[in-house]
Amino acid sequence: MFGMHTLVQTRRQWEYVSGPNKGKRTEVETSYHASTIEIDKSHGVDFFANAVRMEWTIETGYHGKRDYAYCEDVRTRRGNGNIIGAMMLARTPAFVFMAKRGIGNCQVFKENLQSNRALALRMVVDVPPN
Repeated sequence: MFGMHTLVQTRRQWEYVSGPNKGKRTEVETSYHASTIEIDKSHGVDFFANAVRMEWTIETGYHGKRDYAYCEDVRTRRGNGNIIGAMMLARTPAFVFMAKRGIGNCQVFKENLQSNRALALRMVVDVPPN
């Protein structure tokens, strides 16, 4: 599908380092990561482990923005998994477009789109900002 060659499965568990749950661990979470890169001598376990870590670093960097701008933690922890996934998938490109343009505030991004309707099309076709 879409040139995918590799499916990587990761499992992670969180340990609270502060607060009332300090020292407690969460349940193990399983995630899947699709890649167009085939496993070979130069793309082994270490390569994919580093790629997943980098993806997670990016994800945690945007997590705070999602929590603040969209109240994602409040809305998603009690919702339908399919709806949650669709919401996250729909919002992720917005964060990519914001990062490419150096915009760190969701409200500013929204105002830019409202004042310049052609901006959305330029972002999708990857035209550099004016």
